Amino acid sequence: MAKTIPIPENSIIEILKALPQDTLMDILSKVLIQSDASPLSDEERASYKKAMKEYEKGEVVSWEDLK
Repeated sequence: MAKTIPIPENSIIEILKALPQDTLMDILSKVLIQSDASPLSDEERASYKKAMKEYEKGEVVSWEDLK
């Protein structure tokens, strides 16, 4: 059984900011994507397509800029 330890939000944010990008993306994928198995709504699908077009054009913000 895992032990529960309260951690302040700002500490969690600082830990996440310190991670390498590939590790962070893996964590976010597991938390946000893999846990939601429901089909995309029309709005989500349109948002995803828009984001992919922006990504292909290079219209992105790097993780380093967000830190």
